[in-house]
Amino acid sequence: MIGRNFAFTVPFVAGKLRHRLDRRHARMYTPTETIRNEAAIRDAALKAMREAYPGLKGMLFPFRVPVAVRIDAYGPLPESRPKSITSEPYTFKPDADNIAKLVLDGMNGAVWGDDNQVVELHVVKWPRRRGVEPHMDIQVYRGWADPAAEKK
Repeated sequence: MIGRNFAFTVPFVAGKLRHRLDRRHARMYTPTETIRNEAAIRDAALKAMREAYPGLKGMLFPFRVPVAVRIDAYGPLPESRPKSITSEPYTFKPDADNIAKLVLDGMNGAVWGDDNQVVELHVVKWPRRRGVEPHMDIQVYRGWADPAAEKK
């Protein structure tokens, strides 16, 4: 189990949207965009995981196995910015915590049992630059482990 890891890219930068209220039926629902983005992340993760571990049956990280995740978000600089500006800090939507929620929820039950297994999480929103297509690079790897437990 030590050293299991994989990486993949999705062609968008998005965060998890808030649940919405349908006033006509007095019920809460998840926006379609969030459902679609979670499915895209799940599909890309499963594809990358199956390519890295062809004989794997089930989840790469079963329940109680610590997991670490790194998410690098890249966004384009809007065309409306003056040509003299080549990059700027990515201090715009989506929020880093919402990006993390979307990615972690998208991989629930597919890569790991539950996102409470994630013991280490890094989300980096790199500066927006000209000519960059929006995308997120996601790395999933084994989290920390108790050295005493590893020797057994």
